[in-house]
Amino acid sequence: MKRAYFFLPLAALIAFAAYLGLQWGKVPSETDIINRYAAAYMKTAPSGAAPTDCAATPHPDPAVRMVVSCANPSGLTTTYFVGPRGEALPPPTEPGA
Repeated sequence: MKRAYFFLPLAALIAFAAYLGLQWGKVPSETDIINRYAAAYMKTAPSGAAPTDCAATPHPDPAVRMVVSCANPSGLTTTYFVGPRGEALPPPTEPGA
């Protein structure tokens, strides 16, 4: 048996790990982020809610990518602050507070 055959499983494992690393490292699109937070809103929203209740706006702070606001017809508004890679952030505090 050739020596190269011993290294083929290792090479396949390295290629698979590289593929997973590239997939996990991708930054989600704005549409993906809005859809993710609209789904989270739907889990907690009162009756009459729809995914179309949610809209996103950019935020002036570079640490916050966008603000997703979901307004229910009953008057309840849910706001999500989203980081640069799509992660949920706590609401920013006012300077000096």
